Amino acid sequence: MGIDRLYEDDAPDVAHDSPTAEGDVPTAEGEASATVEHDDCADSDAERTAFNLKYRADVEAVYQAAWDEALPTFEAAREEHRRRFPQPERSRPTVEDDGSWHCDGGRLKLSSARNADVDRGGERIREIGKNSIIPGMRSIEAEDTTRHLVGFEHRFKEDDRLKEKVAERLRSKPGRTTAEILDGIPDAIRFTFQYPHESYIVGVRRDIERLEAHGFIQVERRNTWTSDQYKGINSRWREPESDQQFEVQFHTRISYEAKELTHKAYERIRSSAEDPERAELKEFQRSVCAMVPLPPGVAEYEDFLRKERDG
Repeated sequence: MGIDRLYEDDAPDVAHDSPTAEGDVPTAEGEASATVEHDDCADSDAERTAFNLKYRADVEAVYQAAWDEALPTFEAAREEHRRRFPQPERSRPTVEDDGSWHCDGGRLKLSSARNADVDRGGERIREIGKNSIIPGMRSIEAEDTTRHLVGFEHRFKEDDRLKEKVAERLRSKPGRTTAEILDGIPDAIRFTFQYPHESYIVGVRRDIERLEAHGFIQVERRNTWTSDQYKGINSRWREPESDQQFEVQFHTRISYEAKELTHKAYERIRSSAEDPERAELKEFQRSVCAMVPLPPGVAEYEDFLRKERDG
């Protein structure tokens, strides 16, 4: 499954009359551009901006072309893996006459009381999302047209997937309340911002500031761009009035498509995959991630964890 990584040397050649031919990669709009000495350098802000935008577009196009070329190979490898490691078809989730719920051949179960609790909890989560969180996220999205929310149709975790999560966690800690478990599922409401490659880290920083300015409380942020299994920045937030938790991911187009491509492999690794299948799935994720180019400056962006108040 291995495919050669696209290194920075594969970025497009910059024309000699470009202001980026000798100097730093141009920063995102609003940031000070690098000063470059060159006889043919553009002599006006408008021309410099045009050169910078074209350079960013050229870089993005080269990375995207390499990714698009590799994608059929990855998809074929994924299908070949499914052929070699066929999985039994999972039974559909079922609600019994007594109101209890089960799925996966009865491996995951909820009593009638627990099932009703999750239904009520899920309804509350959707209500808070629709009334308080989504309007805020849409408002933040409208502040910058260079990036946008993707996968918005999946902003709420499906009811049965929510029940699977609750049932899985009850197996390890059966004494917890349903409300406690639901509160610990960060992606019951989730969003993803997608940025151009060259302006990614500047865009992420600004959106973190916008989220905080809107009143959302950042709980945790993890930068996994240096991982060989997943590229991106994931963060958890709370809506202050309801204390409802939600997730915000930050991706480039390629890192988002890589995440979608490897999602089933990720789920299989976390569930019941054993060697040699497990090792093959991890190698598949490594091969895909090796084709995801790192945006400028992303490796230095630090994680964040909010400290809980004493008492």
